[in-house]
This record gives sequence, structure tokens and C-alpha cells, in this order.
Amino acid sequence: RLNRAARAAGDFYVPAEPKVYFVVRIRGINEIAPKPRNILQLLFQINNRVFVKVTKATQQMIHPVEPYVTYG
Repeated sequence: RLNRAARAAGDFYVPAEPKVYFVVRIRGINEIAPKPRNILQLLFQINNRVFVKVTKATQQMIHPVEPYVTYG
């Protein structure tokens, strides 16, 4: 609907990007390579789930630990 309205006005509609991710650790940190383990320790200080602001840095942190977390 928004796309059609923008097109009728001669504009383009760009959907909004997410501002935060809800990241949940789905595996423990035992027997994991050192780099992903350090990233998991940074993300999850106490809990196994956390809200993370979406920035380029956090996206680069989440990429190597994707097998151990789920996010959205």
C-alpha cells in the first residue's frame, strides 16, 4: 500500500530497517574456538538473550557466531 502511494506521488518507497536485534544464544560456550567465544562473552555478559542495537559493528560481531545464536 505504501509502495503504491509513493509510486502515485512519483516517489520511491524504501522499507524501514530494523533498529534492534533480539539475540538468543542457542548453544553453550564450551568447546568453541576462541574468537567466537570472546564475542559471545561480550554479547552475553550474564544472560543468554540480549537486545542489541543494529550497527555495522554489531552485525560484524554476530556474523562469526551465527551457528551459536539466533536473532531477529
